[in-house]
Amino acid sequence: MVLDRYEYSKISNAKLPVSWQSQSSLEELSDFLQKNWEQRSVFYEDGEVKSQQQFIDFIGSGGIRTKKYIGTIVYKGEQLNIYPRVFSTEKDDHDTDDLTQKHMMLNLVKWIEYCNKLNYPFINISSELNDSEDLRELFITLYIGYVRSAVERGLYYQYVDETEDCTSIKGKFDIKDYMILKIPTGSADKFRCTYSKFEFDNKVNQIIKCTCKQLINMTSKKNQKVLRTILVRMNDVSDVKCTPNDCNGLRLSKMHRHYEVIISMSKMFLLNKMSNYSMDTNESFCFLFPTDLLFEGFIGGFMKEVLAKAGGKVFLQESKMSLVEKIVYKGKTSGAAFTMRHDILAEYHDKIFVLDTKYKEMSRFEDNPDYEETISKEAKQSDLYQVLEYARKRNIDDVYLLYPMYRYEEKEDDFPVAISESPSGDINVHFIRVPFIYEEDETKTNQQLTDVIHNIFKIDYTVYADSDKEYMIEGSLSSKNDDAKKSLFQKMYIP
Repeated sequence: MVLDRYEYSKISNAKLPVSWQSQSSLEELSDFLQKNWEQRSVFYEDGEVKSQQQFIDFIGSGGIRTKKYIGTIVYKGEQLNIYPRVFSTEKDDHDTDDLTQKHMMLNLVKWIEYCNKLNYPFINISSELNDSEDLRELFITLYIGYVRSAVERGLYYQYVDETEDCTSIKGKFDIKDYMILKIPTGSADKFRCTYSKFEFDNKVNQIIKCTCKQLINMTSKKNQKVLRTILVRMNDVSDVKCTPNDCNGLRLSKMHRHYEVIISMSKMFLLNKMSNYSMDTNESFCFLFPTDLLFEGFIGGFMKEVLAKAGGKVFLQESKMSLVEKIVYKGKTSGAAFTMRHDILAEYHDKIFVLDTKYKEMSRFEDNPDYEETISKEAKQSDLYQVLEYARKRNIDDVYLLYPMYRYEEKEDDFPVAISESPSGDINVHFIRVPFIYEEDETKTNQQLTDVIHNIFKIDYTVYADSDKEYMIEGSLSSKNDDAKKSLFQKMYIP
């Protein structure tokens, strides 16, 4: 059974797969998700400090409720796909009939390409990720990419303690064994010694080999070919059946820190029991991402790329200022507290821009006569307090709240501005909805998002062209060939 649902959707117990419906099965599912929750730092740091899993809510006999994490949960062979809420066409659209994993994969790969918070080698293997059919295949491809890169960089050797009877003393000599066992038994020519051996057949390589052998029958032929090459390189490593616990407590030198993510991902694969492509009743795995993190990382990364071409700079999660500079108590003064973290801080033409991404549903402003009511109901007051304080501390007049657009939406040309009046100067809070969903025409989404960013920073270029060359200078689009110039500029400029 395959269930497709959006974030924050309730699934009644009766609509869950039969093998999930009993209380004992739900408790087992909860334990399974808890183990994956504890391993999520393999892929991302979501800022959640709660030790209890936050992937889904269990509401007793009432069923479950999805939360802000998107992806796939397979448990006992039954599958739940959780899609971003903005995959719908409008706020009240709850239809999931046209949702596909392929479409989610396309968007996930594009988002993570721009997201600086995720620990994946996308620069090297992003083209290979586009061939992935589902999230499991995506992560297998990522893992193989890491292992292949590490093996090509140099095989992993480690000093391993070896204890054996030797004909001459080397390393640490066990004199107690010699006096009590060797001499009385007529083996005075044998010395029990412990010494270090520079060994290729070590626990790290055993874990990697075990994981690769587990994955080889459940991935694409392209990945299978790479896995066979890796396993040939590891032919001298012992075949050991490793468990997730074997990945704990391994010590890696500074020069081998790139193996940390490999061991973490190995633990995740060993933790998740998976069979081949035809799922059986025992197959279980869990791959989930927080959509607010993806939205923030994607918009920030895309903006950084666009603004760099215009001579600006973008800083993500900027945290050089504090809300409180000092705390005074009984004549003693302590240091700063409550560090401010801006989602996006930009510098362009000697002006500071503070932008905060809000992965929340916001209705369209254009052709909406009730846009004031939309803002008052759908924008959170706490979000406004936050950016207004940012503006006060930075001594700037404009701050921006960025919300995702729904699927198939055309970008809006104008956005409402909330003005907070004060004796020290008015502050303008701009509410802006930005493209977030990719369809078949990726260039169109990139173009729309670039246009919105240009609008925010007032980036305006004129493109001149002649028979020999094309170039652009800062200026205004004022000639009679504006449309042609705009079209040419978009071809040159859009990422």
